Amino acid sequence: MKEAARTSVLSRRWRYLWTSISGSLDFDESRIVYEMRMGLVDKSLQVEWCRFVDWVNQVLNLHQAPTLGEFRVCFDMDDKVSKCHIDSWIKFAIRKRVKRLELDFTCSWGYLIRENYILTSQLFGNSHIGSLTELRLTCVDVTGEVIEYFLLNCPFLEVLRVATSKSLVDLKISGPSLKLKNLEIVGCHCLKNIEISAINLVSFEYAGPKISMLFKNVPRLVKASIGGPYGRFLVNNVGQISSSFFQLETLILNLCSLFTSIPKFPELSNLKQLELVLNGSSGRSLLDCTSLLKASPSLYRFVLKFEGLYESKQEKFKVKVRKAKCTHRCLKVVELVGFVGCTIDIELALYVLKNAVSLEKIIIDPRSVYPTGTQWDCEDLWDPEDKLEARARAKLLETRLPPGVELVIL
Repeated sequence: MKEAARTSVLSRRWRYLWTSISGSLDFDESRIVYEMRMGLVDKSLQVEWCRFVDWVNQVLNLHQAPTLGEFRVCFDMDDKVSKCHIDSWIKFAIRKRVKRLELDFTCSWGYLIRENYILTSQLFGNSHIGSLTELRLTCVDVTGEVIEYFLLNCPFLEVLRVATSKSLVDLKISGPSLKLKNLEIVGCHCLKNIEISAINLVSFEYAGPKISMLFKNVPRLVKASIGGPYGRFLVNNVGQISSSFFQLETLILNLCSLFTSIPKFPELSNLKQLELVLNGSSGRSLLDCTSLLKASPSLYRFVLKFEGLYESKQEKFKVKVRKAKCTHRCLKVVELVGFVGCTIDIELALYVLKNAVSLEKIIIDPRSVYPTGTQWDCEDLWDPEDKLEARARAKLLETRLPPGVELVIL
């Protein structure tokens, strides 16, 4: 929308040119929501809400194109005072046969302190929603029945994301003609069961409580991201891992709030890319996480993100270099994000340099990793002096580099 506004300034004749374009209507004020949540700005939510609603309504009243490629709304919107506006916006998008629909109503004042907008299938009536290819819902309450309604009536739906829904309890993804390729279920803390039978599913993400998870027919699944309490359950109960996980080529495990160690894993023979997100205490070794490396003989790229890692002032800098019983022959790229340069991350870096015999590049990224995961966290909360110190410590690794290995410090 901001691009469209700039275009309309160029010429009086072109002022309303954007109203006939069937491209994207992107109403994204998530930066303001983030700044209010972090206390970085002193703004009234009510004032910002009125301004945002007026902006969206004015644009929709002017839009004349018969179709719409994308419709995004990202702001703090609840069910009590915003429902009538949101209903009308969704109906507008459906009338325009929108392909990509995203509603992100993340709360600016904390987690779940107000009622989410409730999306029901009754809203659509006899409207045709079959044009949808992507549906992303954040802080929108939907039931399993509503999700099934979308799957049944959207034959071209390829991407589905549901985050922070309090109404989602049982979710069944199935159907012989499903086109669904990417499924993301995040932060739905009332969820109890997921059953998935989707022949075209390629990527799956789940972060939330321990639940019953059943994969029936997912022959194309090659990427999975798992986090929250279920992630801890998964690594502690490897005997219960679905057989579908052994076909994965990319695995992301976010164990940041629960990490102690990772036990011995069964072999993941197809795994080529592995990403771990762990919290860090400078007094605890991370070498236990290498059990996953040992279980992945085809691993090409390994990314380790440290969340909240810091160096204790009392820490004695004693690094142990452990030689593995088996070398990681396929591992070529290693990336350490949130690097500080204390005992545990240096220890892990040296382990990789010693045991990855085909290593080509090690990337050190000292930027912080925070659980909110917004694009502004690092730029707002990182201490420049700490970053310089981390870079200086990373540079010391140059003396330990094997021949042919490149060290990249971001």
